[in-house]
Amino acid sequence: MKVRGLLALIAVMAVVGLGPAPGPAEEEAECRLQPSTGAIDAYISQLKVGPPKRHANLTLYPIFADGVTAPNVDLTLDEAMERGLLQIRELSPAEVNRVLLMSSCKEPIFVMGGEMLTGAKQDRIVGDDLIIPAGGDLAIPVFCVEHGRWVVKSDTFASGSFLATSEVRKARAAADQGEVWHQVAAEQERLEAPSATGTLQSVQDSDEVKEQMEPYKRALCDLPLDVGKARGVVACVGDEIIAADVFGSRAVFAQLWPKLLDSYVIDAVGRDAGGRPPDAVRIKQWLMSVADAERSFKRTPGVGTLCQLSGRLLMGSALLYEGGVVHMELFAKEGPEVVPFNRLDFRRDRLEEETDEPEPAR
Repeated sequence: MKVRGLLALIAVMAVVGLGPAPGPAEEEAECRLQPSTGAIDAYISQLKVGPPKRHANLTLYPIFADGVTAPNVDLTLDEAMERGLLQIRELSPAEVNRVLLMSSCKEPIFVMGGEMLTGAKQDRIVGDDLIIPAGGDLAIPVFCVEHGRWVVKSDTFASGSFLATSEVRKARAAADQGEVWHQVAAEQERLEAPSATGTLQSVQDSDEVKEQMEPYKRALCDLPLDVGKARGVVACVGDEIIAADVFGSRAVFAQLWPKLLDSYVIDAVGRDAGGRPPDAVRIKQWLMSVADAERSFKRTPGVGTLCQLSGRLLMGSALLYEGGVVHMELFAKEGPEVVPFNRLDFRRDRLEEETDEPEPAR
């Protein structure tokens, strides 16, 4: 009877999906993930919203987290490349959605999802937040933001000193290459900044866009100095919450601020400023909704753990390392309205004088 009872219990476990006890590797993975969940909850419980900084239709709420200890990762992609400690190349053979990072640095490097890489066979943006370990070579996921080129421009990538706009970053966070291309083309049309190869860099390089951005940048460029303890911001355009970027380290936030600000400003230029900006209460409620978001953990090519977040009001991710949050990016589920367009008609109308048709990405 005891044997039959044990067999029956095993059968029931199989039916309901309990299965056998996890092996050592699975137990180790579970142990790594459990503290990460606690780290996110501990982090968001410390977040406080400061008085907003505004220019025209762009409102930025500084975010504080005074009780948080930052993980020991202070070196950014741009700084590592400027110091000759990091090279980025195509794989051999080249792949659209992966590139090779080669670090000679003796400390970890933080690379933010959405950072622009220009040159090589086509421009890309980094796929996910990641940390390159000391002296590590990594093949990392990327997304193409130059749909019409697959020709070598340089042996290595350069930093574009540019962060993709929130809608492009959101498409990247959803791991949808087709939607990334769609949003790149939408930004080019909205801002009248076309490119023969469809590169997102054309938006940043447009003289007209730069002229529109300048008043915003003058008004808001000193935010990390004006609000010295801020670890990030929530960005709003008109009456809509667009995105949030908050960091474990105030120093990393300050280093990345020029890129972040450019991204938020491009989100704002040329858009209707209608409606009152959200107040601090709504901002805090939106941030706190992270607590109810579904969480799934994703291995990264580097060190640390990436936690993907999906809730009723927001989506995004948190990169976790040494028991703390390195960076949390959040995007509102309802962003600014994007005007429908036909990508092919747009390129044909805007670029009819181009005579050399580049080889399309494969």
